[in-house]
Amino acid sequence: MSDEELQNGPGERMEQDQDTDEQGEGLAGPGVEDEEAGEQSEPTLEETLKEVIEVQVDDVGSLRRKLTVTIPAETLSEKINDQYDELRRDALVPGFRKGRAPRRLLEKRFGHEVGETLVQQLVGSGYLAAVDKAGLKVLGDPLIWVKGEKEGEGEVLLEVKEAIGRIEMPKDGPLTFSCEVEVRPEFELPELDGIPLEKPVIKVTDQDVTEYIDRLRAYQGVYEPVVDVPVAENDLLTADVVMTCEGQLLKQQDAVQVAARPQVVDGVVLDGLGQALVGKRVGDTVSISGTIPDDYVKVEFRGRQADLEFRIRGISRRRLPELDDAFVSGLGFGSLEEMRDWARGELESSIDEQVRRAMHAQVVKYLMDHVSFELPERLSGRQINRVVASKLLELYQQGVPEDEINRLMDDLRTRARASAVEELKLAFIMEKLAEQIEVDVSEGEINAAIAAIARRQGRRFDRVRDELARQDAIANLYLRLRDEKLLAALVARARITEKAVEPEAPAGSPAGSADAGADAT
Repeated sequence: MSDEELQNGPGERMEQDQDTDEQGEGLAGPGVEDEEAGEQSEPTLEETLKEVIEVQVDDVGSLRRKLTVTIPAETLSEKINDQYDELRRDALVPGFRKGRAPRRLLEKRFGHEVGETLVQQLVGSGYLAAVDKAGLKVLGDPLIWVKGEKEGEGEVLLEVKEAIGRIEMPKDGPLTFSCEVEVRPEFELPELDGIPLEKPVIKVTDQDVTEYIDRLRAYQGVYEPVVDVPVAENDLLTADVVMTCEGQLLKQQDAVQVAARPQVVDGVVLDGLGQALVGKRVGDTVSISGTIPDDYVKVEFRGRQADLEFRIRGISRRRLPELDDAFVSGLGFGSLEEMRDWARGELESSIDEQVRRAMHAQVVKYLMDHVSFELPERLSGRQINRVVASKLLELYQQGVPEDEINRLMDDLRTRARASAVEELKLAFIMEKLAEQIEVDVSEGEINAAIAAIARRQGRRFDRVRDELARQDAIANLYLRLRDEKLLAALVARARITEKAVEPEAPAGSPAGSADAGADAT
């Protein structure tokens, strides 16, 4: 499975859909026939557009560009005529023999469908042609500027699928559309042969065993409603949320779930939300402010202050099972000592994995220390989401309990934005590495990784895969597997010495919070 098949979404799918439309629906019929006859095929729509479009590129931030693409009226007219010629040959219109229906009747019956089809084809191929013509190396899919649905709303940025439905073919003149893209930075990789690494020698301790068992308890933790108590850190609240900017309503939702810790709401980072909520009770209202992000869908509000109110309607608190005979026997062990022996064996069997992660981490540090390039001053929401999705898969693969994952993800989205910048830098480096070191990730390897996640979570494979697909996380899983292979290739070329180290605590270990949760009322 190639990078092109898995890395990106609608942007690449637009190109694939275009090819399908042109070949499958007959829009490029003559070209296909020529190719089958051994003659030179006609240029693709993207190639045609590249020769005729006008492209304006504006710098709208670090590693962000705005493209304004203009497709000439003559090209639109030609493509419309081609479409109606195809319809005239193939369409069955009552009262007319095949191929004899007049153009005006075809326009009346099929005009809307023709317009929608051409917009999808022209915007998709036009964007790809513009990127190629401007010589840009873009990341992911574009966001497209379209007119807002509400009166006076102005233009908004939307994902490709949603935006295409709002763009109409002009009655006359050229078709012009604008989009924003993120571009790759330019840099050189350091020397990749003989990277100095220290191979850790790890032994399992009693503390490691205790933390592993605490993780098992965390898997069985449940949230239970509590009454007549103030909010505590990491409680799960039901609250009504109102978000405004200088008196203008931006968001209003009732009975949403909010954790009592730093959160991100519509891209607004609320570092102090947990602190503001702790100690409050049902019925209380908490007010807090934050800065609207630079990629907020409504341009006029970007960079301004958002004011949010949270009215608490309910409080739930996580309770972990007691480490008693019932818990031990429920997992199939005859005694706590037997469970500890089993846990020690599990940890010892994972030492190789710990060593591998430690070696890979050293390679990553070497790359980060020896590569320098410009990074965005402010991360866009999509960049943050890519980093969060990658970290989410890492925690899934390590078997971290879901509640702990949620806490760590909130921390990453809010307080650890500097770490997110580092993750973004690493993603650029790995992309560059992939251009120099060829690795392959098969569909079978992806399914094996999903199966491992399912086993750690005690869930069915198909449900985990469906969930990852809904989260658009399959591509991120592919990238993680690819990156692991790239790092392994560099380890194989490294200069390695051994060093004894203290054993690491399991990633995301809930040991520090387990006792507090178990005593919750």
